Amino acid sequence: MPDALVLYASVEGHTARIAQRIAEHLRAGGHRVDVARAGGAVDASRYAAIVVGASVHYGHHPAWLAKWLKSFELGHRPSAFFSVSLSAKERYAASFLRNARWRPALTAVFAGALSYSQYKPLKRLVVRALAAVAGHDTDTSRDYEYTDWQAVERFSASVGKLIEVKARE
Repeated sequence: MPDALVLYASVEGHTARIAQRIAEHLRAGGHRVDVARAGGAVDASRYAAIVVGASVHYGHHPAWLAKWLKSFELGHRPSAFFSVSLSAKERYAASFLRNARWRPALTAVFAGALSYSQYKPLKRLVVRALAAVAGHDTDTSRDYEYTDWQAVERFSASVGKLIEVKARE
């Protein structure tokens, strides 16, 4: 039986990359980990711990994910949530968790990326304007990554400790 399931909701793929990095770190610590896109049918009872990550777009995490998590059987197993946004604001994560009626044992907020090369023209224009207001990079000829990968590793280590505590119970 795998120790953990890492689920993610990603639009341009950066949150999926972070989910994969968390899984890699957990595997390096000797844990068995599955990674999947959130939203499908999942038997949560197969896992000792559940990690969910979601990206923020236009100030919100996906509404469908909060609804899905309400119906998802997290049970009494340890869980963790990570939020990915350009501004890395705690308030987005707090609002999402309230809407989902979920209190994970661990929560982290990571800065994301500006993936201008993946945006359609209108979105590129809107994101560039929002980035300019926020003081972020606006050269649309390239992409920018702001994620603190050491913070991702620290979060992963904390998840690993959660799994180990659960295993001793």
